[in-house]
Amino acid sequence: MKNKSFETIGTLKTTPDRSTVTWAHGKRQVRAFLRAAAIKPVGFFRPRRENSREYILGVEGGGTVRAERRPGGSVTVHRVKVVKASDLTDAQRAAILAEG
Repeated sequence: MKNKSFETIGTLKTTPDRSTVTWAHGKRQVRAFLRAAAIKPVGFFRPRRENSREYILGVEGGGTVRAERRPGGSVTVHRVKVVKASDLTDAQRAAILAEG
């Protein structure tokens, strides 16, 4: 993985015979991109009724994969870095405490 909190693993294509991406076809594409990148999904896609314009699915190791539901929408993996409180610097701890 690159030194970023996210990486793009592909872009969505239109559903055959349509100019848009259907919900089911988009989910298939996202799963195929995950398989090609050797990333294991965890759980289910977030329900369409919550946001019909975006796919979100958890991935193993922490984080999510997100894709905007439109032709050419990028499929990105957003990683979560877990650190212990003892590994933080004093400035980092102060910044966290200041946010509340």
